[in-house]
Amino acid sequence: MQNVLSLPSPAAASSRLSPVEAWQKLLSYLLQRHYGLELNDTPFCDDIVIQEHINAGVALADAVNFLVEKYGLVRIDRKGFSWQEQSPYLRAVDILRARKATGLLTRCKKHNGNQPDGRFTL
Repeated sequence: MQNVLSLPSPAAASSRLSPVEAWQKLLSYLLQRHYGLELNDTPFCDDIVIQEHINAGVALADAVNFLVEKYGLVRIDRKGFSWQEQSPYLRAVDILRARKATGLLTRCKKHNGNQPDGRFTL
């Protein structure tokens, strides 16, 4: 019997993003789509800043919403006017849509979602 060590292929290993890379990808999408900003326009252009937020347990939406509040950012992705005041802040659904659009949200092949009951977790 031959003993073979199975290692993931380099392609599989490189397709997994680090938490900082995932934040960069999501932040780039969210900032461009919702506020018309580039990642380089924010403190998040620095990997260390992102890592500090991750280490502190700050949620991605909270990090962006802090920028929204601090700089008075206005969302550019809203069409027309509404009788209701439209919040400039990101919501969980915005993060979910960004994860799907950037390929960071994938469905489990065994289930409809990544949970046995078909739900997704963030």
